[in-house]
Amino acid sequence: MYLIPITVPIFLDGDRPMLATDWKRALVLLRDSLGDRYGPLAVAAPFAPADESDQPLEAVGLAQDGIEPLPLFPRETRLRSYWRGTGQRVAELIADRLAGTQVLHGTVEDPLRPFCYNALMSASRAGIPTILVQDQDVTASMRDIGDRRTLRARLMTEVQARVHEAQTRRATRTADLCLFKGRGTIARYGGLARAVLPIEDTSYLSHEVVPEPEVRARLASLVGSARPLRFGFCGRLVHLKGLDRSLRILAAARAMGANVGLDIVGTGPEEDRLRALASELGMQEHVRFVGGMAYGPALIRRLGQCDALLFNPRMSETPRMLFDAYAAGLPLVADGIDYVLERRESEGAAVVLPWNRDEDAAGLVARLDAERQQLVPLTERALSARIYHAADTWYRRRAEATHEMVERHRRERTS
Repeated sequence: MYLIPITVPIFLDGDRPMLATDWKRALVLLRDSLGDRYGPLAVAAPFAPADESDQPLEAVGLAQDGIEPLPLFPRETRLRSYWRGTGQRVAELIADRLAGTQVLHGTVEDPLRPFCYNALMSASRAGIPTILVQDQDVTASMRDIGDRRTLRARLMTEVQARVHEAQTRRATRTADLCLFKGRGTIARYGGLARAVLPIEDTSYLSHEVVPEPEVRARLASLVGSARPLRFGFCGRLVHLKGLDRSLRILAAARAMGANVGLDIVGTGPEEDRLRALASELGMQEHVRFVGGMAYGPALIRRLGQCDALLFNPRMSETPRMLFDAYAAGLPLVADGIDYVLERRESEGAAVVLPWNRDEDAAGLVARLDAERQQLVPLTERALSARIYHAADTWYRRRAEATHEMVERHRRERTS
């Protein structure tokens, strides 16, 4: 068994377990890359009712998918309940599964309900090969978005950040292989690790990209006509993604004379507020709310109807959406968070906007619309980058690193 304790929830439709489509797709890609070498995948996670999900869901099961869902405890379990018995029951459930586990793929996420961290440490003590996966600098993110309205809230944020930092450092020293995403995370923890593989974390396959002739035709129509420059976004509509900022930036750019619009692919708790804001800003005719789409080729093709990705987050993060833009043949127009700067340096397919300076960002967007030829080399670089970053390429590298780690672990155990 390849065991994955994680906080990404399992949703239950009655007794039927379901996963968000993008998460299930990532698991299927991982399963296929590993073959039967370590047995089936098992995902141990909190659970919630399916009607609480604001994302497309898909059923999952061992028989049909080779992926076994292991619901552990209700997602809304409070800290007091967790420490008064739930945590111990979870530890016992995971301990039972460790007996048949060949590889444990762990993470450090919820520092005060640390079942993921505890599972990795327990697996290591049991002599099981372990992989630590950190797809962003969670400690830094906690400080970025933590509640700071009161002294008590600020103290709680700092306690969680420090506990998470300590757990991550111990897990990094313990794991046989660390998969880290973003140079900030690698710089912070890489020196403690036995082996590090930078995460690419993509889910599109190389044959699923928008065909190059279609991208070139779209680019020619943009440069050679007065049609709107359309930006795209795909993901959950939540406050931290900064879509209200995107709307204000585009509205300000239009006030400067720019002919720009936005297609939003996704659903989430902020949708009604964003629709109201678009109307308030006079943007209702220039913003399309596409709705939720299951992750896959159709989503990539829909994103390919846009000309560039627009991303104005409220916190530093490492979104997979940036690579989905490449798959669609889109360059990035995004705030200068660390991961966007890293992408600009690596692929050169990004226009970097000043982070949290919306008026300045609007000016750059207006200039980009006026000088659309700038998008030609950026789009060319996005086209060049997308096959290297495709999931079939990435998961092959990941599987090779996993096999090497397991063999090294076994040699060390027997020497």
